[in-house]
Amino acid sequence: MTKVSTITACYKSGRYLKGFLENVQTQTHKDLEIVLDHNDPPNEEILLVEEHNEKFNNIFHIKVEGVDPLGISWNRCIENASGDYLCIWSVDDLRTPDSIEVMANILDENPDIDYVFGNYNIVSNYGDTQGQYVDVKPYLHQLKTGMILGPFFMFRKSLVKKIGVFDEQFLCCNDYDFAMRLTRHGEGKFIPNILGYYLNEGLGQSTKSDTVQPIERTVIELRYNLKVLEPHLVSKTRDYDVENIIIDDKKTLAKNFT
Repeated sequence: MTKVSTITACYKSGRYLKGFLENVQTQTHKDLEIVLDHNDPPNEEILLVEEHNEKFNNIFHIKVEGVDPLGISWNRCIENASGDYLCIWSVDDLRTPDSIEVMANILDENPDIDYVFGNYNIVSNYGDTQGQYVDVKPYLHQLKTGMILGPFFMFRKSLVKKIGVFDEQFLCCNDYDFAMRLTRHGEGKFIPNILGYYLNEGLGQSTKSDTVQPIERTVIELRYNLKVLEPHLVSKTRDYDVENIIIDDKKTLAKNFT
């Protein structure tokens, strides 16, 4: 059984943290490390994590003073992860009990596969399991143009050396940009399983009304020579380094990933 580490950023997540920890306990894959980058954690949240670790001892708890952007938190998780496989797991999302195990088994049994992804439900209330079913299969032809991987994908940590980590310039589209590199330089496998329940309350960086998501999406479209869906935002992308991607402190031309 190969060790899996999660990429879990946390900030003001008190209403979700207890349920998240309970969900962790239901996972059938036991060689699981939760790398929790805990931004500006209040004492009650720290206590919840410590109580969990007293019983299960599977959380690598990073306590951060202040609040860092999502990309920085995710990259800190990667830096501290000890597992061979990595997966994003947000505190406000719930996974099916065999979610981690099914994906890890695919990677164990297929050394030529670099990442694995599947279906999920979008829910409006935390704890719900019924919602909008997302069947990824009809959209597999868009893997290199859209965020088709969804919120529950898993990948080999070794691939990070090749494609780099999350671009810390972005506030909400870090995973989209990362997916564009992952799908261009890795072999993936889709599985039809429902892997989890993605919470969309309209409060996240990519879903709230004042989001910068359209601008960041345009940056990514320009970076990877995709069809620009928001052409009127092109002039606002000057604060982003559209042409380059940083890997091990070296700039790599984005066109090399297309």
